[in-house]
Amino acid sequence: MDVRILMAAVVGLVLLSAGGFYYALSPKSSDAVVAPPTSMAASPATPTEPAPAAAPANATPDRPETVAPATVAAIEAELARSEHADLQALLKRHFAEEYQELVEFLVRRRNEGVAGDAAAQEMLARFQDMMRPKLKFAAAARLALIDKLADNEIELFHALGTEGAGFCLKVLGKDSTPATTPLPDSIRRLMRLGTLYRYEAIVDGMPQSDKPVDPLKPEEMSAFEASLGRNGMTMEDVRSGAFLNEPEPGKPCLMIERLYRTISGLDSETRRKLYAGMFFMGRDK
Repeated sequence: MDVRILMAAVVGLVLLSAGGFYYALSPKSSDAVVAPPTSMAASPATPTEPAPAAAPANATPDRPETVAPATVAAIEAELARSEHADLQALLKRHFAEEYQELVEFLVRRRNEGVAGDAAAQEMLARFQDMMRPKLKFAAAARLALIDKLADNEIELFHALGTEGAGFCLKVLGKDSTPATTPLPDSIRRLMRLGTLYRYEAIVDGMPQSDKPVDPLKPEEMSAFEASLGRNGMTMEDVRSGAFLNEPEPGKPCLMIERLYRTISGLDSETRRKLYAGMFFMGRDK
């Protein structure tokens, strides 16, 4: 198989495997940054409390309590207290203009009444929209950062094949039915870290972003094929991606975990080339 065709096959496979990674699952309402405004009304009286005195017939009705409009400072403070604090700091430092636009968008949506899961999902979608055209820069990042992302993906897809098997096809973008149970917190954490680690690789690789990703050399391709065989896979599995259609719950994600583990044992240059194709190249469309 031509080495460039192989790289294209690997890229195509992992585009499938991560097709729904960013958008398939909503966060829990309690974790939303743009949360519903807290009611300032007093709680109802309990049965043991004396009933409030009736208001005089000519009394002026109380005005309903109002909630102050959201501001940039308030939204920034919420982000800094959230699980996205590390990502906020990175975006603010390295992509200041886009970060400011993001915060202004969150302020506007809060003041338009968007809250809860819908608001948090919009925020996550904006994170991904900001990331997509920059992912190609991450291919030039230090291998240690790329390996850190790969280790996270191995752990993520293992979890999606075991405790989160019911979510595996949703994350692969192959099941659009609503989830009936919450996404396990451990998987939510791994998905959040996946976004953060991608941004870290982008920042690290930007100064060397003109460095091309070379195709696999024949000896690198041979080593990859041999490693696949030792892990119970074949090049045809990589080329076709047929295992993504396995009916057993969680099995497609466990196969992706196996593929990532296979690559993790290769030498540094081969590993870099394969991971670059999987995680970063061709994702800006």
